[in-house]
Amino acid sequence: MKLKTSRVIDFFLLQKDFYSKLNDKNMWLYIGIVLVGIRDVGLGVLGLSLASADKPAIVFNLKTGAVLVAAAILIGLIDVVCFSYPVFDIINHFKKRSGNNSMPVGTSYTSILTKVMKVYIVVNIILTPLNLLGYYTLYLSNSMNWLTMMYITAVLDIIAYFWFNGAITRGLCVLFKLPSGARSLVFMLVFLWNALLSEALALLFSMVIHRL
Repeated sequence: MKLKTSRVIDFFLLQKDFYSKLNDKNMWLYIGIVLVGIRDVGLGVLGLSLASADKPAIVFNLKTGAVLVAAAILIGLIDVVCFSYPVFDIINHFKKRSGNNSMPVGTSYTSILTKVMKVYIVVNIILTPLNLLGYYTLYLSNSMNWLTMMYITAVLDIIAYFWFNGAITRGLCVLFKLPSGARSLVFMLVFLWNALLSEALALLFSMVIHRL
């Protein structure tokens, strides 16, 4: 039973070996930042389209495309950096206060920070299909007035959010070699910071859209 539970956890939160094998090469980091930006902007546009089904929320043309591409790069950079730096600093600070000053993975703080960013990027990409499924059920709920689909959408959103934060928490615990007792604290940190960051990014995206 314990083995089956472990396999389920490894399937949803990814195996610990996956996180420990992340490298600190910058090329994939830059590509990942762009992909996160495309994801953020794409889901934002999709959400606006569903919210204003009567008329197009965005009129697509060359100018709009250029603005959205620039917004994807900017928002992707802000998303990844504004999550990774504070979380990295907080965990590293408390790790030092606990008397453990050893470098958990890699040979430099820059190396670990890069890997923290990659954890965040990978989990964002993995959760995208579930996010899209949530938008699809929301579309069905709006177009067909299905109350059941509204509940399904809410459940999918909750699952996605906890899955997202849980996978990031596991990655951070592996990278920093944190004890099992620290998982709950790291999860709360990741959960709260992601909640604040998502609100800030939503505000930034709305400012971009209003300028179109």
